[in-house]
Amino acid sequence: MQKVLKFCKDHRRALTGAVLVFFLFAVFAAVWLTHIRGQGEKSSSWAINDQFHSFVTIEERMEQRFSCDRDLLAVSLVLAAEDEDVPPEGELELILSDSATGEELARSTGDMRYIYNGWVAYYTTLGLDRFVENPGGPVEYTLTLIPHYTGEGRLCVGYEEGGMPAGVSLTVDGEEVDGTVALLGTQARVGGFLTKFYWVFAAGCIAVAALLYWLYCRGAALHRMVFCAVLLLGFIFNVLLPPYAAPDEKYHINQSFTLACTIYNPDLPVAQSHIRDTLRRPSDQDALLQVDQTTVFTWQHIVKVLGRANTDPTGVTQDFPEYQVDSSYTLYWISGLAVLVGFWLHLSFAATLFLGRLANLLFFAFLSAWAVRRTPVAKPVFAVAAMLPMTLHLAASYSRDSNLLALCFFFAALLLDLAFGPRERIGWKQLVLPVLLAVIIAPSKVVYLPLAALILLIPGVRLGRFSRWIKGGFLALCVAAFLLNSGSAYLLSGFTHSGGDAAAGAVSSVVQEQAAPEETVSEDTAPAEAASEAPAQETSSPSGADSMSTEADMICYTLPYILSHPLDTFELCVRSVVEQGDHYLSTIVGGTLGYFGLDKPLDLAWGWVILLYCLLGLAWLCPDEGTVPAFGRWGALLIALCCCGLAVLGCISWTPTYYETIYGFQGRYFLPVLPLLLLVQPKTLRLAGDCRRGIVFAAVLADIGVLLNVFLAVVAR
Repeated sequence: MQKVLKFCKDHRRALTGAVLVFFLFAVFAAVWLTHIRGQGEKSSSWAINDQFHSFVTIEERMEQRFSCDRDLLAVSLVLAAEDEDVPPEGELELILSDSATGEELARSTGDMRYIYNGWVAYYTTLGLDRFVENPGGPVEYTLTLIPHYTGEGRLCVGYEEGGMPAGVSLTVDGEEVDGTVALLGTQARVGGFLTKFYWVFAAGCIAVAALLYWLYCRGAALHRMVFCAVLLLGFIFNVLLPPYAAPDEKYHINQSFTLACTIYNPDLPVAQSHIRDTLRRPSDQDALLQVDQTTVFTWQHIVKVLGRANTDPTGVTQDFPEYQVDSSYTLYWISGLAVLVGFWLHLSFAATLFLGRLANLLFFAFLSAWAVRRTPVAKPVFAVAAMLPMTLHLAASYSRDSNLLALCFFFAALLLDLAFGPRERIGWKQLVLPVLLAVIIAPSKVVYLPLAALILLIPGVRLGRFSRWIKGGFLALCVAAFLLNSGSAYLLSGFTHSGGDAAAGAVSSVVQEQAAPEETVSEDTAPAEAASEAPAQETSSPSGADSMSTEADMICYTLPYILSHPLDTFELCVRSVVEQGDHYLSTIVGGTLGYFGLDKPLDLAWGWVILLYCLLGLAWLCPDEGTVPAFGRWGALLIALCCCGLAVLGCISWTPTYYETIYGFQGRYFLPVLPLLLLVQPKTLRLAGDCRRGIVFAAVLADIGVLLNVFLAVVAR
């Protein structure tokens, strides 16, 4: 017994790791047994026509001609008996052929006794003996039904009269019928793919947990743990929520691909394109991939097409009538250059999409880890903020919030280091990087312009006798960078417009050229960064407000309106907090993921949201290594609150005056300044020991739980 105890003591860390791996495996196995196994019959269908109000009797033959651009595994029709008392008997033969060539593609035979005997509408699925793969474009098919009756009963098929689309015709017993049968096509069945994909996902999560536990036991530096955790967990987020799943990601994808195309095509001017048009390679389009709602069939389709090579001629691009975000490409160079590499390597559309996302993720992981290393205070807060599900979801996407979050984290950490780090003197070389970051952040999103004021926290003695000139010049440079941005004038004129037309009115005249494609094509827009971007948000309005086109929509909470109606503005804010407060809290940490405008967004269980806030709280109370005077902490908090206030004010300025709550605001707009919001610590509640690496490892386990929640939410769709 003593030997066993000694062995356990000597190898306690290895045994703990083994127990952790076994526990995670047991959890994933239990979820597979209860939620994943048996989902192989899940199928995806399209409808050529899902309406029917009439039935027609088939005596000898029915032919339905239709067009389809998808694979076919089975077809479903509304079949019924002509007389309930005399059900049809015999075999029903189905033939699917190519209308142009007459070639038979598939067939099947079924027993008519299995057809529901009654007039209640039921779809009857008829399988095909061969998988009919679509060649990549619309194909005209002819579906033929031939009943071989052995009794007196007759079969009827449901159809919708009139309104036949082009290329669609219905013939019954040799006579044309003015209508279209109710017809569904099964294009995919997930089959055993889901189980394989699930266990690959489970193995990845277990491997990440094991690696981070090993780093934890080895006493790895905190920033190294953060880099590995962000990169690996972000990659899994990238896989589970693929391209087009993040808020308004389709517009950010358009921006990155357009930038890449302007370099790829030698005949185009670099980084110049009309906001209404998008440039991609001719074959860079996929209807099953370019959807906002991720399903198991999205995963299956991506795996199917990921390895295909692109066959478009080198340097050839094509215009698509799709909106970009705006005319500025500043925060799209990372993903744009990665897309360009995909073009040069002739990767498929899907592979190129993932390459751009991975470039953004790598950039975020590097800068967020560097921020953790450089900041002299609140290292656990920076670490946990970088590992929140919402942060990882944005970091592993084409959204420019990916780069902006990384830049804001690193900029804040850099200024805190210059202000309260070990250096006693700061030379011009140490100011080059902060200046570069500031002139990138300032024009990108005006709501984070106050971050430049962090320069004021640096003690004058560190900058020398010209400290005031240095600080003033730094701030002036940031303001100039903002004002030189082409959208700044529209933003300011919209907000200060005295005629009552708010940003919606002022920006609407510019939006087509400048800032918000979502105003006409998306419901989930947000006004917080009007001139630079209208990012995706969940609309909180009486009618959904899919576009600001009516007269009432044009009258918003501009500055003159706010000053003349302070009570109305105050009531708007109070109602927003009361009615949408849970949404704001949830979207700070990632309680809602995916494309927010969908009817069924990926909402996590509130238990995960509470757990994530608890981890943030522990990181907040963790003792600091460095010493920051009270004025420094409170000053940083004030600057962060200014950014939050501008984000809220920007959304208010785009809110029509008849709305009950603030238009489109989300808690994720606080993420770039979240570490600064948690700089002020209560001395009496600080934790006694250093548990920074333990908190990071706990955050890894929490993220794995969130990822499992996301997986199940997608499967449930």
